[in-house]
Amino acid sequence: MATRTAAKTDSRLAARLAALASLGASVIHFAVVPNHWQEWTPAGLFFVLIAVFQLVWARVVLVRSTWPVLAAGVLVNLGGIAMWAVSRTAGAPFGPHAGQPEVVQAADLCALLLQIYVVMGAGWVWYRGLRGEPVPGFASAVILLGAFGVVALASTVGVASGVRHGHGVAEGGGHHGTSAEHADGPDAHHSEPVDPVRERVGVPAGPVPVRAPLDGPAPAAEPLEDSHGDHGHAE
Repeated sequence: MATRTAAKTDSRLAARLAALASLGASVIHFAVVPNHWQEWTPAGLFFVLIAVFQLVWARVVLVRSTWPVLAAGVLVNLGGIAMWAVSRTAGAPFGPHAGQPEVVQAADLCALLLQIYVVMGAGWVWYRGLRGEPVPGFASAVILLGAFGVVALASTVGVASGVRHGHGVAEGGGHHGTSAEHADGPDAHHSEPVDPVRERVGVPAGPVPVRAPLDGPAPAAEPLEDSHGDHGHAE
């Protein structure tokens, strides 16, 4: 009984594409492990397990394209896609941020794209069988080259995004702020107000002098004397 797809067939090409996509998804998931591990250890462990599975599956599917191997690849990646969709819409059902939808990041989209490719490739091999239809060698090479470029780009963008950004929630008050917020620190809320007049003319900021209030009421203004009246009395 054959356990490997026939060479130069669409089934063999689909298996190679699925393996390549699985390898790229594994690289992205390995890259986001540290952030998830720091936030919640079970989440980090989950990404370690799925990354290891995708890495091993990428190798196994090329040498043993059996129905159990194909089914495992389809089911695990479909499960990952479903969990991602739930966490970005309704929020994860458990964990420190249960019920809070998470922010969609580039790493998520790249891994999602590659996992969809895995499901499509494995599903095609499952549907067509191990023999498949013949594919010209030149066409197969062109498709593989294009797929390699797509996977390499998606993996690079996904890794860069996964390392740079943390695991946040979509409410805006998540546990990951911007770098400016972290740089300000807690004392940023107690900073002194800046006088716009001083800032415009270049005077250093400092305490604004306040005039002391008068001890008593201001003296009433004396009425002006009539100069003509004074002259009249003098005469």
